[in-house]
Amino acid sequence: MRKWIQLVILLLFFIVPYTDLFRIDIPSGHYYWFTRRLSFSQAMPLLLTVLWLVFLVLGLTFFKPRLFCSHFCPHNTMSQVLRTIRRWKLDLPLAILLTPPVAFTLLAYFVDPRTAWQAITEGRSTIILAFFIALCLFIGFLLLKLRHQFCRNTCPYGYFQQLFRPERTTRLGKVITASLLVLLAIATAVSVRFTSGVEIDLGTIARIHAGTRMIYTYELRLVNNRSEQERVTVTFQKLKPFNHPEEQQIVLQPGEEKQVPFSFQVEKTEEVLLDVCAENEDRCKQFQFSLSGV
Repeated sequence: MRKWIQLVILLLFFIVPYTDLFRIDIPSGHYYWFTRRLSFSQAMPLLLTVLWLVFLVLGLTFFKPRLFCSHFCPHNTMSQVLRTIRRWKLDLPLAILLTPPVAFTLLAYFVDPRTAWQAITEGRSTIILAFFIALCLFIGFLLLKLRHQFCRNTCPYGYFQQLFRPERTTRLGKVITASLLVLLAIATAVSVRFTSGVEIDLGTIARIHAGTRMIYTYELRLVNNRSEQERVTVTFQKLKPFNHPEEQQIVLQPGEEKQVPFSFQVEKTEEVLLDVCAENEDRCKQFQFSLSGV
């Protein structure tokens, strides 16, 4: 059973970032949660996922010491394979072959794989290339030299396991740990369900003094992170912009981003109230603020 679990976890390690099941795309400011593309500004699902992973890794010690190391750690699995084939002197060639794909997969958890590949093969990003080389050196050292010595002497998880592992585990402790993990998983799924796939942000571009009036220019930023077309309706409830209709429908293709500017002219303090609604998601975001005149 343990070998099958190790094989599945090792396969998932290589599959997850390339299928967008979960990865963090730092250059674009987005992350992927089961193929859903979300912005860092929509951080709750990401925070809950990271919290769940931390509690999972630490909580496994309540069930069996070193359970994560023996069943779930990809490095331990690869080290075991290398130790098994050492008798035929195949461990070094395999370690050398494994180093680049493992390093690239680790990089793909934080950079789009296509971007990372172009950076490495075409030299489009010196920073990404430098990170890849550093990861290759680190992974190569682990697989060629340290292997299980890393697990025994250097692994941060081993240190934290000793730090947080209770002296005696009880059935109640196991139930509480399992319940907490289930609750965190449910909370994560719920947060993703109620996180919009359309980013809606409003920012100020300019404030100009024009005689007896003030002119304020804003920009509405819309990003469709959904895999299907989205229609967004912008409706002004109070003060109307002079270069924008009272209501406008904007069509966003999958992955498309649009900036919609609009300006207000005010002579005295005026209140602005606008609703931005995503049709397919049936969700609205309201902006309300005041503008002062001259």
